[in-house]
Amino acid sequence: MPALIPSYAPEYSSQELRLKIRRGEIEGSTSGLARTMQANLMVLPSVYAKDFRGLCMRNPVACPLLECLKPGDWESRLAVNSDLRTDIPAYNVWKDGELVSHRKSDVCEEWTSDHIGFLIGCSYSFETALKDAGLESICSKKNLAVPMYITNIRLNPSGVFSGSYVVSMRSYKECDIPRVREITGNYIKQHGEPIAWGWEEAACIGVRRKIEMRMVDFGDFVEIPDDEIPVFWACGVTPQVAVQKCQLKGVIMSHLPGEKLTSKEINMIYLPTSQMTADIFTEALPKLLHDTHTASLGLHLNHKVQRTNPNIQ
Repeated sequence: MPALIPSYAPEYSSQELRLKIRRGEIEGSTSGLARTMQANLMVLPSVYAKDFRGLCMRNPVACPLLECLKPGDWESRLAVNSDLRTDIPAYNVWKDGELVSHRKSDVCEEWTSDHIGFLIGCSYSFETALKDAGLESICSKKNLAVPMYITNIRLNPSGVFSGSYVVSMRSYKECDIPRVREITGNYIKQHGEPIAWGWEEAACIGVRRKIEMRMVDFGDFVEIPDDEIPVFWACGVTPQVAVQKCQLKGVIMSHLPGEKLTSKEINMIYLPTSQMTADIFTEALPKLLHDTHTASLGLHLNHKVQRTNPNIQ
């Protein structure tokens, strides 16, 4: 019997976590389990690959494409010695538009030489950065899958694919949102910064009533504390909903929402402007801070510039 991951589970390397999942030692949400990039999985018959790739290109926030494998391949170049058929805690399988297997432990039998795997960026990738900044989400603390909601925000269609954005939700104090935006905005290929926050915007995107009724479309329901507000990110479950809407022929596979592939090791650390030397190229800084960063690069201001144009004062 697989061991459920305990609350406040330790962080693993990506390879350690994949091997534990492959051996059936871990099941459940992978949120916060590894200081790595995590990815959503969608596996389609090759006939739909061009349209799906187009969906990702036309909707880069909701469907940030990390990798498109060759037909029949199941090892990702983003994760050495990985096996996409076994290295996710649970899978969903559809056949001719009908869900035929839910929470399947592997898809070795279903994966054929005609199937193409797509890896989509996932917001779980920035959970550790938020934790390091003292902004760990309730879901991460309790080892729950983030609540996910289908919105009224329409996707840009591509071929047979269309549909609406799915968002993941975490709650924060309003005063913390600028910092949350700054940290997660660095993860462009993992949906980036939130697309909406607050109860008014929750109503605008069509999810407030679901939250108030303690409902979710995917993931686990999480109570929002009175002093916090909902914050929404685009979610990599979006392409799953688009695929389901199409009622495609053949066998389709995906990760179970909340349970992802862990891949490349990353360690993105939040740095304030006082420590971010590169800000001299992107920000208007106070003179003292600008001079400090300039000196750290080994650059020195030349105050004896000869003016060749007498009209320049």
